[in-house]
Amino acid sequence: MRKRPPEAMSVDRAGDVPLDFGDEPPGPTDTAPLRLLEVLRPRSFDRCPICGDAATTEEHVPPQRLGGTKMTRTCDRCNHGFGSLVEADLIDWHDGALTMPSFEADTVRGKRQTGRLLVRWTPNRQFVLLPEGRIDPAIREILAAGNVTLEVSPPNENRWRLALLKSMYLAVCLNAGIPEGEPADRIRAELMAVRNAKRKADVPVSAIAHGLTVLRHWGDPVTEESVVLAEIQLETGPLLGVLLAGRVFVSLSSTGGEAMPAPTGRLTHQLQVGTPVTGTVASVRPEPPPRRTRRNQAG
Repeated sequence: MRKRPPEAMSVDRAGDVPLDFGDEPPGPTDTAPLRLLEVLRPRSFDRCPICGDAATTEEHVPPQRLGGTKMTRTCDRCNHGFGSLVEADLIDWHDGALTMPSFEADTVRGKRQTGRLLVRWTPNRQFVLLPEGRIDPAIREILAAGNVTLEVSPPNENRWRLALLKSMYLAVCLNAGIPEGEPADRIRAELMAVRNAKRKADVPVSAIAHGLTVLRHWGDPVTEESVVLAEIQLETGPLLGVLLAGRVFVSLSSTGGEAMPAPTGRLTHQLQVGTPVTGTVASVRPEPPPRRTRRNQAG
């Protein structure tokens, strides 16, 4: 299981009020009452539920990096073909992350890159960017310049929705076995088109994936179970779906209408950086795991 990125943090600043920020974006959001119906248990098949080939590898539902556990079996190609093509975008969307960031200013020659940037929000709707991994020392010089050009790649909505479509479909298989006929045949055809893509740019736009109702829960997971059959109550009536990793609700039905893909490519932002502020981290959610210490043994 991967180390979860910080979702919320409080920083004590000398002579000033603490700086609090979290991963829930500001502004109005759609909400709906959620009812958990049934925990889905692992279920294996002789053939891959997606392509029909021999099921040879353990499959996490949802992806392990999202918090899923081994729930079924698929063929090796269907298991691993989605990872870099669409599931990476799902993880970035879930984590609120921007990838391949590069910083540039007139005071430093060239662009400097760092790991993912986690976008977090203060109560008064200001954003905070938390870099993951090591930071090029030159980035501090770039930020000190005040006028900074930041380029990032946001998660691609078409791809992260396709990753959720795969998890939703496998959840259906866990609940009632491999479905036959429509609309299962259409879903499998779209998933196969993803698996057969040679690169991210070749991943086709999915009307089914764009037609799914997707809701994201903020805060601690609703449940520790990987996959739960669930229902949300909308103004139009109840909507059946699955809750993945206690955080993401995906409907079992899709409007299936025409959908335009999310904008692709790099986004450029001009930032005005103020005076640096120092502080001490007072709290982090989730808390980082304790460090393990090694004890030498005499041989």
